[in-house]
Parts: sequence; structure tokens; C-alpha cells
Amino acid sequence: MTLLARLTTGFLCLTLMLCGAGLYLHPGIGSPWLQYFDSWLVSIVQFSIWQAFLSAFFSVLIATPIAWFLSRQAFRFQWVLKSLFNLFFIMPTLIIILAVVAAYSDWINVFSLKGILIAHLYINGPFAIRLIWQSLENISQEKYQLGRSIGFNQKQQFYWIELPVLLQAIKPVFLLIFIFCFSSFTIVLTLGGGPANTNLEVAVYQALKLDFDPKAAVLYALIHFLSTASIILLLGKRASFKMEYERLVKHIKPSSNHMQRLIIGVLLLVLLYPVTSLVAQAFSEPWIGSSRLLAALTTSFVIALFSAMLSILLSLGRAFSQQRRLNLLLDYGLNILPVMVITTGLFLLVLKLGIAFKVTHLLIIWVNALMTMPLLVPMLRNRVNVYQQRYAVIATAIGMPLATQFKYIYWPAIRGQIPWSVALAMVLSVGDLGVSAMVGSVNFVTLPILIYQAMGSYQMILASQLTLLLLVICALILLAAEWLGERKAHVKGR
Repeated sequence: MTLLARLTTGFLCLTLMLCGAGLYLHPGIGSPWLQYFDSWLVSIVQFSIWQAFLSAFFSVLIATPIAWFLSRQAFRFQWVLKSLFNLFFIMPTLIIILAVVAAYSDWINVFSLKGILIAHLYINGPFAIRLIWQSLENISQEKYQLGRSIGFNQKQQFYWIELPVLLQAIKPVFLLIFIFCFSSFTIVLTLGGGPANTNLEVAVYQALKLDFDPKAAVLYALIHFLSTASIILLLGKRASFKMEYERLVKHIKPSSNHMQRLIIGVLLLVLLYPVTSLVAQAFSEPWIGSSRLLAALTTSFVIALFSAMLSILLSLGRAFSQQRRLNLLLDYGLNILPVMVITTGLFLLVLKLGIAFKVTHLLIIWVNALMTMPLLVPMLRNRVNVYQQRYAVIATAIGMPLATQFKYIYWPAIRGQIPWSVALAMVLSVGDLGVSAMVGSVNFVTLPILIYQAMGSYQMILASQLTLLLLVICALILLAAEWLGERKAHVKGR
């Protein structure tokens, strides 16, 4: 365990050093540095901040009252609604994009800032509801009983008990969504509709892949990283979060009230409408297919599988690492460092070495594994910490070897999380477009790249059919993880 933790720390430090070396040793001459500080740079920075602010603002604005009403009374099958919220957050971005295009393109111009905001809302709105709802659920019943004992009415109860919790929850949720959207790539690239709606991540991609100006890419990547770090330092301390994958409701809950049923109905209608529109568009014509589909599926699955394995290994190493300053800085850096910055640094380094298109698969697996780590580490670390507090002293006192400790103490604690962790990592990897598009050559193809190419050539029916296939693959991965989790729980319960 100690060796794994040290190897993980070394791997992450090596990644950051190689990334820094790539940014420093970037190939290409480019223009003088000062010429890059022009009106174009100002416009992409302004757009990055503006669209991220609007996305975060509207997500929190919509999510807060919904979460408050849903928290008023626990109800039966609320875990289904929470699972749906989680699903929208981890669903590949391309599915959301094609669903938004299929649902709203007849009403508004989705290839604009409006389309970007709608797509962001479908991803981050459910995520915000989930987190704020969870914060309100954590209010102890003793506080409500104390309020009733001193005669609080509903307004006073809201003002003195619930409002402070809401205000405390809203800030980190807003910050997280802002950072997600500030680093948004696929949505802005596909729905931006032109240079007027370009953010820093897309500018990095365009500089490398379209203009082949690594110097500009380095500058945009550094500005992106410094902007993200500055925003976090200005707005608050590190905000941690985790996705819940517990086997949720253990006891039967009361029924929902009338207002909750109304809200749930509207939510289901709004959330499922784009998905049904996507399905309808995909089935509007017979299957079109592509001659590169088999190669795309094979590449996507192999990359997703190895990315998940590497991510689990790295996450376990971080879960067992001690909370020292270097480790805290590494965890913090991984949370705030945009994926595109890491991708850019590593890609420029392999370009410099002349092996860029020989290590494409390795590079994507590497970056995808790092991308999913911030979601997996909290889940695994929480379990490890609980069992460390219970048994570490006893195990050390009786001289239990580390391998035996892992087998009999820690593995039973974390094995229930492994199927979901693998599924989450695979789903995020199989739906990735940004890293693949950045480092892949012309002949390199994955399923998301195939979808993007179909969109680029205005074959929207084909894009919808391929996106539906991606949705089915993700659903099968999640169902397999759910089945394995239930099976382990059943075996354990015998």
C-alpha cells in the first residue's frame, strides 16, 4: 500500500514535470509573444468567463428552489431521481449535445451561446440539485425540534435553520460548475457556431490542430491554468464533492407531497424530452452506419478499459497516501488543473520528440485516467480512512503484513466501490472527444470522433444514430456495474 502510494505520487509528479517540459520546449517558432496579447485573446478570455458565469448562475438559480422543495419531505423511490441526476452528470457530453440539437433546433439557434447554456444546464443543473438537496438533507432533526420548541413558524424555520445551509452549499456548487464550464471543450467546440463563441480550451485546440501554432497554444493553456487557479483563490477554498453510489434507501419512506409530485413530473419531462427527441431522430431513417464504425468501437473500448484500470490503480494509490503537504498539493492541483493544459503539455513534448502519432493510444489512456481520478479518489479514500481509524492500530500492534491488511481489511471495504468506479471511468473515457481530437491523427478514430465528423459534414441522422449507440454502450456499462455490485452484495449477505 505504501509502495503503491509512493508510485502514484511519483507518477503524478512525473506527469506534471513532463507537461511543464512540453510547454517550455514547445516546437515551432510562432510570432513574438507580445503579438498574441491582442483583441482576440481578450475576446476569448471574456467569453470563457461570461459563459461559465451564466451557466453556473442559471444552474444554481434553477436548482436551489427545486432542491429545497424536494428536501421538504423524504419520499419513496427518491433514489431513482437521484440516480437520474447522477446519470446526467456522468453521461458523455456528446449525447447531451445531440439531444439538445434534436430537441431545440426547431425553436432556437442552438449553435450559439444559447445552445451552449442549454447544454451546460442539462449537465450541471441536475448536479447542482443533487448537491444542494444533499446539504439540506444533512440538517439534523434536532435543529428542527429545537426550532419547534421555541415556536418557530415556517418562515422563521427557513430563515434561521435552512437559509444558512443553503448559502453555505450554493457557493461551492457555483464554484465547481463555474470551473467545469470555464474548462468546457466539447460543448463550446460543437455548439459555438463560430469565432465569436470561442473559449480558451477551444482556442488551444484551434492553435494546435488548425493553425499549428504551438506557441499560441502554450500561451492560451497557461492563461487558462492561471485563470482557474486565480478564480478559486479569489472565490474560496477548495471545494470537495463526491458522487454517491451507495445502495441507497434502506427504509421505506413516506409518499411525496403534491408540490413534490408536480416538481418531479416537470423535471422528468424537461430531462427526458431531449433524449426522446434524439431517439426519434435516430429512428427517423434506417440505419446508415459507417465503414469505420468497427475500428472506432474497438479503439474506444480498448482505451476506455485501460484508462479505467490505470485510473483505479492511481486512485487507490491516492486513497492510501498520507495527507502530507505534497499530497494535498497534488490532489488540489489535479482538481483545478484543466485537462486540456495537461494534454497540451504532453502532446507538445511528444511532438518535440517526434513520436506524437506513435503514442496516441498511450497518451489518451494516460490523460483520461487522470481526468477521472478527482471523481474516484474521494469515494475510495472515505472507505479507506474509516477502516484505517478502526483497524490500523490493531493491525500494526499484532504485526499484520501490509498484504494481509489489504486482503482482509481494506479490500472488503472498497470492493463494493470498484465496479462503479470502473464503470464511471469507462463511461467518461468512452465518451471523451477533447483529448482524442487533440492528440489523434487523421486516421485515428473513436466513436466520439466519428460522431463529431458526422456533425461536421451535416449528417445529423447518422450522428444521432451513432450517439444513440454510444448511449446504449454507456447504459450497458453502468448496468453491468450495477449487476456486479448487487451480486457482490448478495454473496456478502449469505
